[in-house]
Amino acid sequence: MRYSHQRERIFRAVSERCDHPTANMVYEQLKLEMPRLSLGTVYRNLNQLADAGRLKKIPLADGSCRFDKTKESHSHIVCDECGAVADVHLPSFEAFEHAIESETGYELRTYDVVLRGVCEACRSRMQNQAG
Repeated sequence: MRYSHQRERIFRAVSERCDHPTANMVYEQLKLEMPRLSLGTVYRNLNQLADAGRLKKIPLADGSCRFDKTKESHSHIVCDECGAVADVHLPSFEAFEHAIESETGYELRTYDVVLRGVCEACRSRMQNQAG
């Protein structure tokens, strides 16, 4: 992948955030700083960065994606209502890894675990609407 100022700035924008941004969120963050930047360019560069292993792509149930600066294996929890994504530490996953390796004969190199649920803010909003 050739160097591009736009691509590097898009990469830094994701790296500076902790909220696993969508392409649209990155575009909104950068459009004033880079007025010639298009949403299509952001999508294309985020996908290229993910394909090159510089970012992790997190697919969502609605077909959209979020992007993560942390490339090492770890887990995410995704809100089914608003699409928010958070990192999750699964302390007992090591035993699970060993069981998978023993059962399949595979050596695990990486994994992507995505848990689904409803975040606290959405649960609160839903309870207020119901009651």
